[in-house]
Amino acid sequence: MRSRLVALWLVVLPAVAGAQDTMAPAGVQPTRPVVEPPRTMPPAAPPQTVQPATPQPVVTAPEPVHQHLGLFAHLDIGIAYLHTSGSKSGSTFAGEGVALGLSAAFGWAPNDEWALALEVWGWKALSPSGLGSNTSVELQALGLNITRYIVPANVFASVVISGTRLAITDSQDYVEYDSSDIGFGFKVLLGKEWLLNSSFGIGLGAELFFSANRNGGNTLRTLGGGLVLSLSGR
Repeated sequence: MRSRLVALWLVVLPAVAGAQDTMAPAGVQPTRPVVEPPRTMPPAAPPQTVQPATPQPVVTAPEPVHQHLGLFAHLDIGIAYLHTSGSKSGSTFAGEGVALGLSAAFGWAPNDEWALALEVWGWKALSPSGLGSNTSVELQALGLNITRYIVPANVFASVVISGTRLAITDSQDYVEYDSSDIGFGFKVLLGKEWLLNSSFGIGLGAELFFSANRNGGNTLRTLGGGLVLSLSGR
């Protein structure tokens, strides 16, 4: 009988101890298992704003500008209307008509806007002069050329202050019969050039010229104007 009680006690005692371990004391809340929150994906980075590409400026080669710097040369040929008047043996006379002209200037350009040169120029009348049968006049001159350029338009103006000589020649073979004393004259040329390259330009201009000379106590006055084709370089 005693052995049965001992066996029963050994069976019941572990069960009671396990029940006590699982019961929480009065007034104490049972501890809930800690549940970790689900892992979430990191926030996506905001989309980057794409800046529009800045257009690059188009670089174009600069137009050539005629640099009038250094040695200066100017040549022109033209056609004009020439009028010569004066007196001979106490009577007045006048001759007029078409004339051909030629000039050449060589000098120095100190900068892009100015040029100084020594110029030889002249006009040959193609019509009778009134100073004799079969005669014509030829205006010959040597002077100082002062040229002003307006760049980059390549518009120019030239003034040539000159000593002049009026020659009386045969209208056919250009034999010189007589000539005047050295007198005073000038010419003014206004023109526009177009560049052939960085050193040479071809131009078109309008020219006005005047000369006053003495011959045997008589005064001869020559006035004319026309168009010229020019070539300049440095």
